[in-house]
Amino acid sequence: MQDAIEREAALRGKVVLITGASRGIGAAAARRFAAVGAKLGLASRPSEALKAVAKETGAALIPCDVANAADVQAAVEAMVASHGRLDVLINNAGTIDPIALITRADPEAWGRQIDVNLKGVFHGMRAAMPVMLEQGGGTILTIGSGAAHGPVEAWSHYCSSKAGALMLTRMVDKEARDKGIRAI
Repeated sequence: MQDAIEREAALRGKVVLITGASRGIGAAAARRFAAVGAKLGLASRPSEALKAVAKETGAALIPCDVANAADVQAAVEAMVASHGRLDVLINNAGTIDPIALITRADPEAWGRQIDVNLKGVFHGMRAAMPVMLEQGGGTILTIGSGAAHGPVEAWSHYCSSKAGALMLTRMVDKEARDKGIRAI
């Protein structure tokens, strides 16, 4: 119990940017961080669900398509402009549709999955890391999936993108752990 209290106290006032927080894990993370007093930014494509989470948690809404590097850079810059720092990046944005066998997959739709689920994670890391390095550290959390470890029929785009995001996260941890950035 004491450990949980200490962990929550350590998060109070931390500056947290969450991608894809309109529902599911992202929305739950926003609620949890808000409950312990973190300063939140929700970077996502605008939606009514996202607005509701922002209103509930007091988070700033930052319009962002994670597949666009400039959008993600602007989201990180907005957090730094508002709060002077960025302590935690949660790479949560992701998509799974359309599901299709490789032989029937639309190349454009397949590529969009990679743009969001893998390149979006890269864009977030690449934007956040310089800020975190300059301030002496930070944490990057990438939401994964069991699909990163095992194939699921008709999910080639999702499994591949999640496996790539997992390895990318491991790479950031290897490259920056000794500089104060923890990536998990």
